[in-house]
Amino acid sequence: MKRVFSALGTVMVVAGAGLLTYVLVQYHNQSSTGTKSPHWSAAQAKKGKEIAAQFAKHQVVKVPVLNKRVDAGVEPAVRMIIPRIGLDAPVVQTPPVNGVWDVADWRVGHLSTTPNPGAPGNAAFSAHDDIKGEIFKRVNELTPGSQIILKTMHGSFTYIVTGQQVVDPSNTAPLNPTKASTITLISCTPYWIDTQRLIVKAVLKTSSAT
Repeated sequence: MKRVFSALGTVMVVAGAGLLTYVLVQYHNQSSTGTKSPHWSAAQAKKGKEIAAQFAKHQVVKVPVLNKRVDAGVEPAVRMIIPRIGLDAPVVQTPPVNGVWDVADWRVGHLSTTPNPGAPGNAAFSAHDDIKGEIFKRVNELTPGSQIILKTMHGSFTYIVTGQQVVDPSNTAPLNPTKASTITLISCTPYWIDTQRLIVKAVLKTSSAT
């Protein structure tokens, strides 16, 4: 009887050792080859590595916007986009100095004493038409209904063009305050003559978080 138990014990030890050896071998194989999906072929795995390498250098993660409400007038504009004329330019703050408002070079200038995007009132923007970027060269092509989009750090404000006129440089009426959220684009005209001022008016249509 003792021999039977002894033999049975020997068998169990050998079986246990064999099972342990099998587990260790499988663990080694998994560790050395990495985790693999049984559903991917070698070609698919290779393609996956190629894609990972391709996007690793310029990966962008979009952070979801938690607050969908836009606080109108809180942030200044940082970019102006006018799809109809292919305009996409940075916006900078340009304060008046001694009663004179200098036009920004290579960018759109926002008269800093006028409202920010979305706020009630008349916000003024200017840019050159024939020098230093010619940012407003084609604003004369805008018609009623054309879109002007102002981007802030966290918002996007779409304005719709409502009118266009040419005035003398001494005429400051286009900068008069308004009750509605309005923007006024100002540039020189005619091209390379610049004796007059071209005025484009637009009113706020929509706003959204970005």
